[in-house]
Amino acid sequence: MSSTESNSRQPRGKDDIPIINRVAAGYPMDFTDLDYPPSVADEYVRCPDIDDPQAFAARVVGDSMEPDYHEGDIVVFAPNTPAESGQDCFVRLDTGETTFKRVFQDDPATLRLQPLSEKHPAHIVGRREVTGLWPVVARIERSTTDRRVSDISHSQQESS
Repeated sequence: MSSTESNSRQPRGKDDIPIINRVAAGYPMDFTDLDYPPSVADEYVRCPDIDDPQAFAARVVGDSMEPDYHEGDIVVFAPNTPAESGQDCFVRLDTGETTFKRVFQDDPATLRLQPLSEKHPAHIVGRREVTGLWPVVARIERSTTDRRVSDISHSQQESS
């Protein structure tokens, strides 16, 4: 665990990850980077242990990834880290929609986008429909007063 700070409209430092928008933990929704250039945002989160220069963060919207992720949590994704079956990922579809799900490759042609909450059904999509698949590398819980970063890779390995 590493401490983190939220910075608003500050120049980006080496350890600052831009919070570029929100990601749906529910039905896929349109996503925009708000027309910011890469690595630029109004708000940043400090994550000294993240080495991916293309890393970005998004706020969770919805409840399909509960109990592990809650609405308002900030999740950090690393585009340069290969996603593996069973990881929680930011998923971009060829329609421009995005979602946040645990991803399983049950066969070479499809991916199962599995919510963690039993209230929501899984979605099966063709592998060719997915234009981006970026794993979670950290989570900042909304309710945490000291704003700690959770190492996701460790907690996912324990639940597998």
